[in-house]
Amino acid sequence: MALSVRTRFEVFKRDEFTCQYCGRKSPEVVLEADHIVPIAAGGPDDVINLTTSCWECNRGKSSVPLGQIVTGEDPHDRAIVMLERERQLAEYNRVLAVEHERRESETWSLVRYWKIEQGYSTEEELSTIGRQDHRWLFNALMWCPAEQVRQYMDMALSRGFTKNLKCVAACCRNWRYEHSAAKDMRDGYEG
Repeated sequence: MALSVRTRFEVFKRDEFTCQYCGRKSPEVVLEADHIVPIAAGGPDDVINLTTSCWECNRGKSSVPLGQIVTGEDPHDRAIVMLERERQLAEYNRVLAVEHERRESETWSLVRYWKIEQGYSTEEELSTIGRQDHRWLFNALMWCPAEQVRQYMDMALSRGFTKNLKCVAACCRNWRYEHSAAKDMRDGYEG
């Protein structure tokens, strides 16, 4: 019979949400309640026979009692796991690089738009912006669509706020708060 959510939570709480084998904590790893005396060896589902284990340690231990000496893991299996981790890390880094490139491109597209709308025309003028404005714009594009930023630029330009992007930043920040609140309402968040 599967352990109840309550029983697992009590075990995790008692063990401070830490794997008792390797010491890693949630949310770094997925935690499970492991039977100290395995079910296969007649171990009960009592809290006293349960300990907090991460997914990897629990799979490594399997149904082997803690006192039993294991000869070690297969080097071939270890190599396959290492290669898979390396492949996943490389793929993750590629995704990050593509995202970084997209935001950098959108940032400079918006900078050029901002400058052209202010009447600048030389390539030097169109390709320079203050470091703080660039950093803010680049980071804002993680959570605010470029088209939304462009609309706020139009609004700032129409009102004469052209010294820097502070007005645009304030509008984007408000947009973010409104969208976050709307999402919380949709998700049933009450707080």
